[in-house]
Amino acid sequence: MKRVYADLGLLAVAIIWGLTFPVVKVALNFVSPFAFNSIRFLLTSILFIPFLKREEMRAGLAIGGATFLGYAFQTVGLQYTTSTNAGFITSTYVVFTPMIAFLLYRERIQKIDALSVLLTVAGIYLLSGFEGVKAGDGLMILCAVAFAFEIVLISRYAGSLSIMSLAGWQVFAVGLLSSVPAALTTERLEINSYVIFALALTGFLATFLAKIVQNRMQAHTDSVDAGIILSMEGVFAHIFGVLFMNESLTSVQYSGVLLLMMALILITGIKNHIRNSDQ
Repeated sequence: MKRVYADLGLLAVAIIWGLTFPVVKVALNFVSPFAFNSIRFLLTSILFIPFLKREEMRAGLAIGGATFLGYAFQTVGLQYTTSTNAGFITSTYVVFTPMIAFLLYRERIQKIDALSVLLTVAGIYLLSGFEGVKAGDGLMILCAVAFAFEIVLISRYAGSLSIMSLAGWQVFAVGLLSSVPAALTTERLEINSYVIFALALTGFLATFLAKIVQNRMQAHTDSVDAGIILSMEGVFAHIFGVLFMNESLTSVQYSGVLLLMMALILITGIKNHIRNSDQ
């Protein structure tokens, strides 16, 4: 039963993450991207203060640089693409992670990694509707790559560190780094009830609470379940995009979604199953 509850908890995290895409897209009508990220992450970093330890500061700030790039590309990109495309493309960071691990630390790439990347490229092309990668989708690809860097760096340095403290320093770094371009590029800064709702959802639920739930739930399930469930954020981004933004996909775009989901299942499920079988 613990595993069932753990999987349901992770599913709740994926739902919240999926909901953030249309919510942030609407919020950007009132607040410029870097201003939104600066406020979101600086406020959220306050919640992490009880968990902060000096030992994790250097690693957390360094990893936060990659995290900052991921959210910068994602939030700016949301102005130029749908929440559906943003959700699906962002979730492909798990596919790019082995490639980044190879580039940084020469970790071995398997054939299944290369196949997943090919499926991802083909899926994104179909998701674009044969029109080539548009600006917004291109920024989302860069977002996924940046988050892949984040995951590789966390895996490299977090083995003996406090996860919550590390996350707190990361969040602070994103807020601090976002404040610099925010000071230079902010054109909209209307703090209304909707923006407050968006900040609460993305800051408290999607960042602070989701991190706590993810850390605790993953201790009671396996990495295959966790990877597949969390990668469902793209599916929920599409569902909420349809419900709240009247977004829709063509049959060609749905075939692209199918390829993306196949790539995610290959990389998070089948690869981990093969790895566990070899141990």
